[in-house]
Amino acid sequence: MPDPASQRSSRSAIRTATRTSTIRAVVLVLIGSIGVQISSALAYGLFDTVGAIGTSSARMTIAAVLVLLIFRPRLRGRSRGEWAGIVLYGVAMAASNILLYLAIDRIPLGIATTLDFLGPCVVALALSRRLREGLLALLAFAGVVLIAGLGGPVDALGLVFGAGAGAAFALYTVLAAHIGKSEGGMQSMALSVAVAAILTLPFAAPAMPRMEPAHWLPLVLSALLGTALAFTVDTLAGRFASARVIGVLFAFDPMIGTLVGALWLGQSLTLPALAGIVLVVVAGAGIVWSAGRRRAGDSEAAGSADPAREEADVASGESVAAVTSAVASPVESLEIERKYEVEDGAALPAAEDFAALGLRLAEPEHHRLEARYFDTPDGALAAQRVAVRMRAGGKDEGWHLKEKGAEGARELLWPPAEEMPQGLRAELERRIGADGARRLDVIGRLRTERTTVRVTAVDGVEVIELADDRVDATNELTGRRQQWREWEAELIPGADEGLLDRIEPLLIAAGAARVRGTSKIQRTMS
Repeated sequence: MPDPASQRSSRSAIRTATRTSTIRAVVLVLIGSIGVQISSALAYGLFDTVGAIGTSSARMTIAAVLVLLIFRPRLRGRSRGEWAGIVLYGVAMAASNILLYLAIDRIPLGIATTLDFLGPCVVALALSRRLREGLLALLAFAGVVLIAGLGGPVDALGLVFGAGAGAAFALYTVLAAHIGKSEGGMQSMALSVAVAAILTLPFAAPAMPRMEPAHWLPLVLSALLGTALAFTVDTLAGRFASARVIGVLFAFDPMIGTLVGALWLGQSLTLPALAGIVLVVVAGAGIVWSAGRRRAGDSEAAGSADPAREEADVASGESVAAVTSAVASPVESLEIERKYEVEDGAALPAAEDFAALGLRLAEPEHHRLEARYFDTPDGALAAQRVAVRMRAGGKDEGWHLKEKGAEGARELLWPPAEEMPQGLRAELERRIGADGARRLDVIGRLRTERTTVRVTAVDGVEVIELADDRVDATNELTGRRQQWREWEAELIPGADEGLLDRIEPLLIAAGAARVRGTSKIQRTMS
């Protein structure tokens, strides 16, 4: 058992890492809020010409072009689960924009803004685990009410639009955290903006011809700051914090809007609005302070059995809060790779060989991986082309469920834990029944010495990861032990699949032989 001093040190490291991640999320959401409000001020002069909805939709179209050019997402090789998240995120983006402007057209701005923020506030309340967290969400909501102000004539349809905007904003909050933590990340976000642009095209198409030459510069700047930048940093914030935290931080939007209106447009700043700003700032500071205490407290209550691993997570810069939230919702990805068998004396092609193809090699990294594979004695998972493992070491350590398909291997990843995560167990019960899940046991153990090299395009974008693996495998059912060496070429999400064809002749010339359809665990159990 670890000594008390070691446990205190571990909890301190966890608090520091979690607060650092939360601060990153705060900064990113602030940047997004500033971008949104400045862009609104830039686009304000266009509202009389093309209308608020037309301006917002035109910005979405321009933003979609910008993020697609920047992140260059791939269309092929994505799982249905990935596409579902991408499309829903795009729907949330489009709906939250259009419904909010429809609401503002019928009800006072303060009521519309309050209904809009009610969405992420409900998300924060629903996901709160402690009273303190729920109170911080309510504090932020109270601040928004004071900032926005209420009163004025109320239209029933306007209230419906406002509630719809809040629901869309709630969905956006949840998906920002989900997409941000997914392997697709920014590429998935870019596709979501494209989906939003398509959905809002009926409003953008008639608006653009009415634009005058003087309108295009503020429109493009507004699209860059208020849409492309805002969606990007919100998604990045989702990588560092949970939807619960982001839901509170979105209160920054009306706060920044009030300050921009006062400083830029000369609008008055009332005492209630100042009080609301103070409440929002206090709520944001409370979220940062509470994050580390909650995570360290959870670790202490659970009797953290492996503080060394927690410290390793901290050292690698991993967000502990993100890991905690991933237990219920695994990270999903589609793995597209090729395997090659090689002899001991073979060496990966040199940098100049890749340079001839317009590619570059990064510095190699070394990892020691240990994996336990699970199945029933009669191979129920193998029969479904499914593999389950717990891997320690490397960048993707944790519990994996891999399912082979025609386009690649669909993979679900849960963070490291001594016991199989409930989400994974539920997935396995769905596939092989509760009785089959109870009969799961370790069928194989693999120890791998891995050297990885990232292949990048000339613009510095990573496209392929090459892995040189020396495998020591044991079949736990028979006791048979095997050792071999193999290379893997795995496509980075978003990269062109044709790149695997381009580098394959180099690998073959270096002594590799293509292996089709055989995984490490299949070879171990054969």
